[in-house]
Amino acid sequence: MRYFLSLLAACGVSVLIYLLLFGALVSRPLVVDQASSLMDKKLAYADSTPHPKLFIVAGSNARFSHSCAVLEAALHRPCVNMGIAADVALDWTFDLLRSRLAPGDLVYMPIEYDLYSRTRVRMMTGMDAAYRFRHDKRSLLSRGAEGMTRAAFMFSLPTLVQSGGEMALAAVGIERRFNLDTMDPQGDEIGHDGASAAAYRDMIARAPEVLPDTKDILANPDGAQQTIADFLEWSRAHHVTAIGGLPTIFDDRPVPAATIAALKGFYARHGAAFLVLANRSQYPRADFYDTGYHLRQSTQRRHSALLAKALAGLLPGPLSPTR
Repeated sequence: MRYFLSLLAACGVSVLIYLLLFGALVSRPLVVDQASSLMDKKLAYADSTPHPKLFIVAGSNARFSHSCAVLEAALHRPCVNMGIAADVALDWTFDLLRSRLAPGDLVYMPIEYDLYSRTRVRMMTGMDAAYRFRHDKRSLLSRGAEGMTRAAFMFSLPTLVQSGGEMALAAVGIERRFNLDTMDPQGDEIGHDGASAAAYRDMIARAPEVLPDTKDILANPDGAQQTIADFLEWSRAHHVTAIGGLPTIFDDRPVPAATIAALKGFYARHGAAFLVLANRSQYPRADFYDTGYHLRQSTQRRHSALLAKALAGLLPGPLSPTR
């Protein structure tokens, strides 16, 4: 019995040390924590501009392939690009967005194809969960006991090693190639073109095709798909216009009509429209930066100009000049 109690005490102490270590002492400032810095800049712009507004929500496809600066100038209303990375769960973005939306606002959602079938467990253990457990535990309450527990116990020995390395690099002033300085006030990624893009030319040429599988795109309905559905329903109830859209990918083969029909049906079931550009948001590989979801800045702006024309007739409420 004494041995069992000693073992139990040792286990308890180990858990406490683990929680203290990953919940209060170590962090990943160059990768995980950067998500919050980027988000804070986007939200600051949202809070400083008047309604009605336009928001773009997706993973890094929003950030790299869409220009709120272009949309803002064309549509005469503030535009905030909420995209950070695909590993930032959409429910965190939606939670931060709801309090900043008002009747007459529009949310355009060119969500990456693979995010629709993301499982509930993976959503609860993404980059945002790691950040929130370390720096903003209260925000995890919306995920309930399961979400809190999964966030708390998602760390490992490699995480500890990575944390030590990143903290050391940050201490001597090392930054990632994309940071606050490579993002404009609206939250768009900028500067990813020309010589910067040339370095990835061969990688883009060899990159696998990004094409959705119609039979799998709406799998795992209790994961990210449910999160998107809940937001669409909330938007409808609060007189916010939510519009789905296609993410930008290679034009190797056309996006299947069946996939588009499936996504249109999903959005329609939750009271939202779905916008499809004539080119299905597909471009030659030479127009991409470093992945099949990231356009070069020149094409990012061209794509956003096409999108502005398509959105112009869908804007709710009277136009309001930006300030």
